[in-house]
Amino acid sequence: MTRFPAVGRGWLVAAALTLAVAPGLARDTGAQSNEAVTAAFLYNFAKFSEWTALPPGNPIVVCVVGDDAVAAAFVDIVRGQTVNGHALDTWRPLEARTWRSCHLLYIAAVETPRAAAGLGVLKALPVLTISDSKGFAQSGGIIELYVETQRVRFAINVDALERSGLRLSSRLLGLAKIVRDSHVQ
Repeated sequence: MTRFPAVGRGWLVAAALTLAVAPGLARDTGAQSNEAVTAAFLYNFAKFSEWTALPPGNPIVVCVVGDDAVAAAFVDIVRGQTVNGHALDTWRPLEARTWRSCHLLYIAAVETPRAAAGLGVLKALPVLTISDSKGFAQSGGIIELYVETQRVRFAINVDALERSGLRLSSRLLGLAKIVRDSHVQ
């Protein structure tokens, strides 16, 4: 699993200015855990995404595969929060066949080799796929978290995004490294 460097309050100020960091993270006084940083990114990705087919009032289902600590940190961060009038439900699905019920799907790097077949089924579905696995975005995932100069960054695969039918904020796209599929389909 990719480990992110511990992040202090200086990063939180920058994140608040760019992605309006989650309230649960802002309360913590020490360095943030890798899991909390990942969970904060997931929350912000949800905030800057639009699922056009999601009926008003229905929850956004956030699935976390392969990292219970990220799932727990996400639950802590989003407690009592909504995104555009949608509650956030956190699931920890064990089987890939249930992933089509997710709106946002985070797959920890340790799980991506096992998850490849399940991800293939989601390509044309409105599921925002995210991982910290190296090469995830170039291989058809939508968002890849990576570390560069000791800062967590993210890449967005615009080909995968287009196939999914999801919409991401131009602000989010402006902060991302834009990539495309590495293979011809």
